[in-house]
Amino acid sequence: MGFVFDMGNVLSLDVDVLPPIAARLGLTIEQITDYAGDDFGELLVGAKTAEVFWQGFNRHFGMDVREDLLITCFHPSNDARMERLILDLKAAGHRVVCGTNAFEKHYRYHLEHGEYAVFDRVYASNLMGVAKPSPEFFRHILEQEGWQAGDSFFVDDRAVNVEAARELGMRAFLYEYGSPAAFPALRAWLADGKALPAGAAGR
Repeated sequence: MGFVFDMGNVLSLDVDVLPPIAARLGLTIEQITDYAGDDFGELLVGAKTAEVFWQGFNRHFGMDVREDLLITCFHPSNDARMERLILDLKAAGHRVVCGTNAFEKHYRYHLEHGEYAVFDRVYASNLMGVAKPSPEFFRHILEQEGWQAGDSFFVDDRAVNVEAARELGMRAFLYEYGSPAAFPALRAWLADGKALPAGAAGR
């Protein structure tokens, strides 16, 4: 069995930079996302730098933002329970990789702070040139790992990504991180799939 875990809102918490950016600039989140749309997509696949993004942002909003708020407002931390779960999977003999949509500087932050260390390998959109929910994102990981879709598990916090993985035949779980029931439900799902030893679901 092979396992692909998302990073943000699965292992890494407090990753949403839009609320603090909006508050700092006196804008709404909707104003930022309405403008950024495709630009965020280009940032995720490494097709645009943050510097170019902010130049366009300043022109559009008539501002003078001189720092990359996408990284200065980024203060994530790993969920110790999720990290333990990944280690449990590895102790059971499974390979666990990270499949993440990431801005370049967010990827570097996680890397430099050792927050990817629990994974056997990291597949990041900014390096791959393709992002979830594109089927090519998942196909690339399956091909690189030599896994069959039906023997692979995927965990993500976004329904569109989970559905894309399921369409390829992967076993996928929607992790609703804001719910207290999310983590126990994930452990139970993995135990039901014979990924964890009997009794592990209750830890």
